[in-house]
Amino acid sequence: MISQVNRWVAEKTGLGDRLTSETLKTWQHEKLRSVIEYAQRNTKFYGRRLCSSAELTSLPFTLPSDVTDDPLAFLALPLNKVARVSTFSNSGTTSQKKRVFFSEGDLKRTKDFFVAGMSTMVSKGDRVQILISSQTVNSLGSLLKESLLEIGINSEISGAIKSAEKAIKDSVGADCIVGMPAEILYMSCKESNLRPKAVLLAGDIAPLPVIDRIRENWGCDVFTHYGHTEFGYGCAVDCSHHDGLHLRHADHIFEIINPATNLPVAPGESGEIVITTLSNEAMPLIRYRTGNFSRLTETPCKCACPLPRLERIEGRQNNLVPVSEGKALSIYQIDNIIFSDKTVKGFDVTYDSKKKTLYLTIDTNGLFDYKPLKKVLPEEVKTEIIYTKTDPFENRGKRRIRVV
Repeated sequence: MISQVNRWVAEKTGLGDRLTSETLKTWQHEKLRSVIEYAQRNTKFYGRRLCSSAELTSLPFTLPSDVTDDPLAFLALPLNKVARVSTFSNSGTTSQKKRVFFSEGDLKRTKDFFVAGMSTMVSKGDRVQILISSQTVNSLGSLLKESLLEIGINSEISGAIKSAEKAIKDSVGADCIVGMPAEILYMSCKESNLRPKAVLLAGDIAPLPVIDRIRENWGCDVFTHYGHTEFGYGCAVDCSHHDGLHLRHADHIFEIINPATNLPVAPGESGEIVITTLSNEAMPLIRYRTGNFSRLTETPCKCACPLPRLERIEGRQNNLVPVSEGKALSIYQIDNIIFSDKTVKGFDVTYDSKKKTLYLTIDTNGLFDYKPLKKVLPEEVKTEIIYTKTDPFENRGKRRIRVV
């Protein structure tokens, strides 16, 4: 069956049965003109830097630092029309904060996308346990909960979780569990009897070994989601064929660029994801550089969706840690190697730049074989392994290499 997201795009664009890659491009191009005019007219940041007649690829980029430096310069509505303001750390730091604004319409469009994406995973009468986000009004968790109610599905938001034990207890009997990849993997290693029908991995990069192991541990289907707060949380999600992430084409334009040349790459080539909003009322963003790496595929999905899709997320620019001249490591590389070991339940990484030593704190049922990891490390970088019990819920957040 064709992806529910594809059906949603067909409906929202008004293209219906005429929806193809080419008709979508034409629709987005026409929509882009009105978006540029709207941003020019209503925001300080875009007031004089855009040309409505320009092609997308000739428009200047918007950087995360632009939003951090002056978020109000992007606000296109009076503050009394803003339904939610999200404040969060920039690039994994606590010293710089971004503020992102949403209108009621922006939040409604996010919920519509969530309905389409979740319809593939759950059915009326199911129960979903949400292990990400808070319970506050218009938070990611509450928007997902409201979306599920629209299709007859009850859900619970765990809110603040301090231990895997609490997460497991909350998830007993759930038909679908929504959570961060490393946390869900740890749960599946600790409690094999949960047995949800489906899992949605969100909030961080989901390495293939993590997906495979959760599927094996619980015997369930595993879906992945890609999103950013800046774009109303939801950007892309896979269907039951797991043949690439179906994109929120009715609300966003997705590009992949070479970060060195700033030019678009060919389909299938790796590069940085750049997103332009087509529907944001409160805070339009044009050619926003996400710092995330992936590829666009134009090959039709196995579900028969003909639209471009994102392949697996391959890492983040701000995750790269220099370890020697011309050599850098990312948590994504290390996760792919270490989580391939089925004895490993969880681990943390610290890099001491002065001692050129990588410290691995590993929770495993056996002895970790670090030979595959040594293949990606420069000879001058030493490795020290500390075997201990871990709990990813004790220090939550996106995975990264801690540098000291």
